[in-house]
Amino acid sequence: MRNFVLVPEALVVVGALALVLSGRVRRRPRWWLPTAVTALVLVAFGVELWVGSFLASLFGGALVQDRFALFAKAAVLLSAALAIAITDWSDEDAPAIGMAMVLLAAFGGMVVASAGDFVGLWAGLELAAAAGVVLVSLRRRDLGLRLLVVGGVASALVLIGLAFVYAAAGTADLSSVRGAFRGAGVTLPFAIPVMVLLGGLAVRTGVPPLHVATAPFGLGASPLGAGMIFGLVAVAALMVATKLAAALTLVPAAFSLFLMVLAAVAMVGGGAAALATRSPRARLAYLAAGQAGWIAAGLATHYRVGLGSSLFLLGAFALAATTGPAAMAGADAGEFALAGIGLLRPARAAAIALSFLSLAGAPPLAGFFGEFAVAASLAQGRSFWLLALGLLGAVMSVAAAVGTLRAIYLQSPPDESRRSAGARLPLLTRLSTAGAVALCVAIAGYGVFANPIISLADQGAEALGLR
Repeated sequence: MRNFVLVPEALVVVGALALVLSGRVRRRPRWWLPTAVTALVLVAFGVELWVGSFLASLFGGALVQDRFALFAKAAVLLSAALAIAITDWSDEDAPAIGMAMVLLAAFGGMVVASAGDFVGLWAGLELAAAAGVVLVSLRRRDLGLRLLVVGGVASALVLIGLAFVYAAAGTADLSSVRGAFRGAGVTLPFAIPVMVLLGGLAVRTGVPPLHVATAPFGLGASPLGAGMIFGLVAVAALMVATKLAAALTLVPAAFSLFLMVLAAVAMVGGGAAALATRSPRARLAYLAAGQAGWIAAGLATHYRVGLGSSLFLLGAFALAATTGPAAMAGADAGEFALAGIGLLRPARAAAIALSFLSLAGAPPLAGFFGEFAVAASLAQGRSFWLLALGLLGAVMSVAAAVGTLRAIYLQSPPDESRRSAGARLPLLTRLSTAGAVALCVAIAGYGVFANPIISLADQGAEALGLR
């Protein structure tokens, strides 16, 4: 099975190159194109589940196939497939390029998941971020240029931090880095670069208060572009943080307090901002930022249980944050943008509602089980102050999500929307409705099968060398 380990990556890359070279950049896609691309990603997802359980080390340890890679790559592939399926391609500026960028971002996340050294981590993250820049530029070139500059600053911070860790450890291999710091003391000259490194990843993730550097770009992008910024790019950055947290777990004093403070600000700030805003897309972005704070809180525990809980929550985050903006399909401006959509488009409304509720951590969805597992690990580590702030942020996040549900199901739709609802839907729109149904099944199923999935996430944390 070793020969098939890279088949999922090969399928994704070939599909992206075929879309770029197809010449269908500014044409409206035929109905079969999104269907074919979704099927291709689902095939890659199936192959990953089949061969991903076989352990392998490739290219001299540069790429490692283990339980962490299996879990993370499966989450990325499923999120990418559902994002393509649920997107209303009539609302996208360059459909073929958009689908290609989703595939490239997924490939970047897969590289991060399998990376065995610093080079792979940085390259995969930058590939995912570059794909996000392209998607933003398709609609707003000015925002794309500004995002490129902000991304360059974040990349520089990450590189500086990685360079200092490499200099201190004498190696770029993740497994060797962990052994190099065994029994070593932590000094201020080492702690500061680690904080710089995590700060660069926080910018990529868009957690408060650093979301002011990235949120405007996602809010001005197309629905799919917003999903890329808030979802796949943030997932890649969180995976890098997860691997580094496992590698540096022997020197927690260098980043533990920084991670906890960042997590606290993200959880409370994300919930408060989501409660205050009226724009549906901005609210979803703040809910995603708050849940990213929960993931960071799990990483700060430095135990396998905490990191496994964060990895489980990362899968739920990837599904909801990547597909949620695409499900809204342009309903992103104003308090009444989603008014009455529950009556007009029931399947799409359900997908939007479940995305909001999962990101808010409302029971009984996957986001709730993930946050509950992280909360349990925080209590086990006696970080009660962080747990209390997390619960405060969770209450505000759920209140914000309930406000969105009120607009979806209780407010009356405009009269012109009622008239358009009676018209026959284009085939592409009907396909995206099927994608919305699939998203509902995926989010609900992630919560129903939480026990076996979190067991796999725990195996992923164990694969990173944690006990």
